[in-house]
Amino acid sequence: MTNITLPYFGTINSEELKAYYRIATEVNGRKLDLDINIENKTIDQDRWAAIKYFLENIDIFNSQNKVLIKNDFENEGETVDYINFYFDEFDEDELANIIDVKNKSIPSAIQLLNQLQLIRVGLYPDGENYFGVFDYTIYLDGEPCNQLLVVKTSENGGLDHITWES
Repeated sequence: MTNITLPYFGTINSEELKAYYRIATEVNGRKLDLDINIENKTIDQDRWAAIKYFLENIDIFNSQNKVLIKNDFENEGETVDYINFYFDEFDEDELANIIDVKNKSIPSAIQLLNQLQLIRVGLYPDGENYFGVFDYTIYLDGEPCNQLLVVKTSENGGLDHITWES
């Protein structure tokens, strides 16, 4: 098998693999960066099928991740620290550019959580610990913040862990 056709990436020559493939695309009206990171010089047919499946199901995995993030927040996981960063670093005027600070019916933390946007999906098909990496952030003045809430998953979208990176 020489050529592999993948969603978003098109045709890749499996006999002349690069270590890194990247494409900027749009999913549901939002900019999304996609990348594939390859450590080995070859990938078997099953791994190519897993990559294709993963790319075809980004929307489903994104929806699952949002539930996982909400659960992590409710269970006082890493997501709480990520959300609290914004309350620690931003004054009320800055927060008002992101959320409705006057709306007391929805807690400000939940409003911030609802502002998370997927900005990158990285695939690591021959990685040892996880397969997919989803980077989420909050937009400030139309630009993504450099603080990331990262969801790392298995090839079928199962949660490995959630972490905060900058």
